[in-house]
Amino acid sequence: MSHPDSAPDHDLAFALQVTGFELATEPPAPDTPLARIRAFADEHGHDALTHEHIEAAIRGAL
Repeated sequence: MSHPDSAPDHDLAFALQVTGFELATEPPAPDTPLARIRAFADEHGHDALTHEHIEAAIRGAL
């Protein structure tokens, strides 16, 4: 995988497209589980994140 500041990785983008995914270049929308997880990690540190936090974010309880 290439560094975020380097040229686009076209092979990775193609592989993701073939498997039904897309490489995001923008931050996630604030009301998504990923955005809630990122906000939690920014506030409490990545080491504080647990499986329970992920489940809570998916349920919308984080």
